[in-house]
Amino acid sequence: MTNSMTSKNLGYLILSFFLLLFSSSFATNDTLIDYKAPFSLKGMKLKTDEVGPRGIEVIGNFGVYLADKKHAKFYDGSDGNVNNIKYVFNNYYWRESIKEYMRVEYNRDSILSIEGPSNMHYSPSMYVGFGFRYNYSAEWALNVQFNVTKLTAKDFLTVEVFPAFDNDLRSYVRFGIVGKESRTKIDVGVVRTFQTEKKIRPMAEFGLNFNNTLVSESFIAVDEQKFSMVDMYAGRTYIPNANVQEYEIRQGGLGYGGYLGGGVKFAFNPFLSLETIAYVYMSRIPLEGYESFGIHPSAIFRIVVSPALFLEHK
Repeated sequence: MTNSMTSKNLGYLILSFFLLLFSSSFATNDTLIDYKAPFSLKGMKLKTDEVGPRGIEVIGNFGVYLADKKHAKFYDGSDGNVNNIKYVFNNYYWRESIKEYMRVEYNRDSILSIEGPSNMHYSPSMYVGFGFRYNYSAEWALNVQFNVTKLTAKDFLTVEVFPAFDNDLRSYVRFGIVGKESRTKIDVGVVRTFQTEKKIRPMAEFGLNFNNTLVSESFIAVDEQKFSMVDMYAGRTYIPNANVQEYEIRQGGLGYGGYLGGGVKFAFNPFLSLETIAYVYMSRIPLEGYESFGIHPSAIFRIVVSPALFLEHK
């Protein structure tokens, strides 16, 4: 019920936003405002003597982010990973809990082998953000934007059970293995807008990217039970009802890289525009054991608003 309401509210918000864009575009009198014009706050009036906007603009982002699967291997529970499958199955109490589930669901409780995931990967994620732009000419601008996204990496681990199910030589059951993290991205770049006589204008962008990654969960999912692979007990053995102290474990950190982007600008009027841009990021993500650079594509809708939109025009 909550998810459906959230989706409906988001749909209404997006629809209202686009209605605002188009109504603002048509409300502007083309005979009074030249589309080849910067703005000036001097005298709270609009100047119309050059091509394109000048000065500061505010931007809002909404898009899709595809994280490189090489970093998702941080969550696959391999023996060499800081968070690993053995940490869960070597704990007597957790292992017995898993075996009890198997007894109920499969009438089996003997484990012959455990095979980790082979295709650990991130699901596409939505991200939102805001930023600022300074237009120092009609075609060149400095762009700074802040975006946040929550990522989920997932796959399955395979457990061989004994005895095999009827008519099987070997039988297996699968459990989910999941990692969750948040990423905050800061982009500092240069935007090049190619001027045309139309309101649709090609654009390109390039710059530096800084990111902060924070791991929130890394666990094995057995039905509705979560078995965390993060050693939050600092090497002590988890014992039910023993009040074993838990510690806050910080995994992740600061990374950096660069990006390239290209897209199209839809100029509704000199003060309001919509940009659609595809990016390719090459970023270092500081997950222990997987700190290499990765390729992260993304695509966004970006709203660009000039403060002059709210001033008196002449």
